[in-house]
Amino acid sequence: MHRIICAVALSLMASLAFAQESASGNKTPVADQAKAKAETTAATAEAKDETQELKPPPGFRTKKRGDKVLYCIKDSTVGTRFKTEKCYDEDQMKAYLLAREQNNRDFDQRRAICSACATQ
Repeated sequence: MHRIICAVALSLMASLAFAQESASGNKTPVADQAKAKAETTAATAEAKDETQELKPPPGFRTKKRGDKVLYCIKDSTVGTRFKTEKCYDEDQMKAYLLAREQNNRDFDQRRAICSACATQ
């Protein structure tokens, strides 16, 4: 039984390696394409940020404390049901939005790779 499981696992690993090799036959690898796309979107995002006021994503509320503008969201920490309010200033919110956008791109890239493997 152990030998059968090892043989099946080995064949699955070999088929995944083969699928990755056949997918990397493009002139530019997926990682390079994603990096180039990220650079262009970051450049356009910077250009937009300079000309526009920051719009918080859904769930965030704009608060003014003194001369600072804060963007706050109520969130519960893992392990507790109590909601706490987390506030970000403009620079922190920009970093938060960029990190969120990068996570979405990474997720889409992984999903695209896995869907390509599933069709073969």
